[in-house]
Amino acid sequence: MAIEIKKASLASGPVAKHYACTSCGSVYQSFLSCVCPSCHSGVVRQRPLTPEEAHERVSYTHFKKPIERSSSPFSNVPDINAQEEYQQSQVIIDALSFSFKIKDLQHCSKSGKYSGFRFPEAPSMSEMNNFVARTENEADELAEFRKRLVTNYLEEVLRVFIKRVLGFSFGPLRGKGFQFYEDSFALFDDSGNDYCGQVGIGGNNETVHFQISGTGCKHLFTNRSRAFVHHWLADVLGISLLARCDLAFDDFDNLHTCEASERAYYFGGFNRNHGKCPKFKNGDEFSINSDGEKVFTMEARFIGSRQSLVYWRIYNKKLEQKITKDGFYWYRSEVELKKVSVDILLDIEGHFVGLNEYAASLPSKTIEPNLIKLTAKKRVACDVLHACFWAKRQYGRLVNSLLTLYKNDFEKVVTSLIRDDTNIGFTSMHQKLINELG
Repeated sequence: MAIEIKKASLASGPVAKHYACTSCGSVYQSFLSCVCPSCHSGVVRQRPLTPEEAHERVSYTHFKKPIERSSSPFSNVPDINAQEEYQQSQVIIDALSFSFKIKDLQHCSKSGKYSGFRFPEAPSMSEMNNFVARTENEADELAEFRKRLVTNYLEEVLRVFIKRVLGFSFGPLRGKGFQFYEDSFALFDDSGNDYCGQVGIGGNNETVHFQISGTGCKHLFTNRSRAFVHHWLADVLGISLLARCDLAFDDFDNLHTCEASERAYYFGGFNRNHGKCPKFKNGDEFSINSDGEKVFTMEARFIGSRQSLVYWRIYNKKLEQKITKDGFYWYRSEVELKKVSVDILLDIEGHFVGLNEYAASLPSKTIEPNLIKLTAKKRVACDVLHACFWAKRQYGRLVNSLLTLYKNDFEKVVTSLIRDDTNIGFTSMHQKLINELG
């Protein structure tokens, strides 16, 4: 009888077992141990499950009751309504530009565990470290493979950062760059209809540059709070200075007009605590009709210069948008700030009114000014100037002699003086001279 049962079980064929992938966590059935069908991890990363473990994953006893579930990591954090924050602020961000090292995207994978966003894991190089290249070609191919592996990982993190953190969609590479970047692609809103800016990649010391337009800033800050954006830029990516940040105040009461800003300029309303008085330019364009009245095609005042760190534009926004409704007024006072601290995102109204007396007179409510501090940047510049001053006094003649010896070949001069423990991309001239002595 036992022999008949054994024959019947063999006739029924092999039984599929449950396996769990330790890389991605997926559970599947297979007759033999094989690679993961989801992430294609190797056989060594597959673990067979007992019938009890397989049953636990589908049994209702595996799940906790609602009252026993752990609270959300954001349950103790006060919820900030980004749209309400945007609407209540009298000052808005109309343009935003920033850059960061592409390698700093690896920090997103670390913070993603606590932020609720799922970023791809960094590739493991431990297995490749055991591979020994036998020829120069193999070494080059291995280095190229590692570089391509890391590049693909960072590009995927960048995609998740744009879509999940910033809430944008993006288009394909356009084959043309901007701001000295080799290539770029456009940013759109989540529907893909409205153009929101562009991103430059490739070159420029391996950095990524974001240039978000006014439409993009509106989409960003109506869906993400400014504190949220500040956290990801400053704390995760390590950005300390924004390349550009435009702050704007809209007047619909016909009070802060172009003529009013011109009068404020004559009374020193645009002067800052330090520096000379900024330049003034009248940008009006108009024609005279049959009644002798001015018909404006452009009404604007410009204070400062495009090259300065602070540049003001006060203009008729209604005229720019070609709105013809009678009795409607729309004047915008906009300031373009360059190389400004990323902390401006935490208090845009305070930083705005702290610029000058004219900016302080615009909001209808009392706002405590928050002065923009660039002391850290100035301290670094002073340290560099101090070091260069003493280097010139001690080694200036030696550098001049080396320039004459090497016929103004700066690369040879630098490699002759640079330390041996410094990683550089070209052969040390000092080592060449040592070799020639032998």
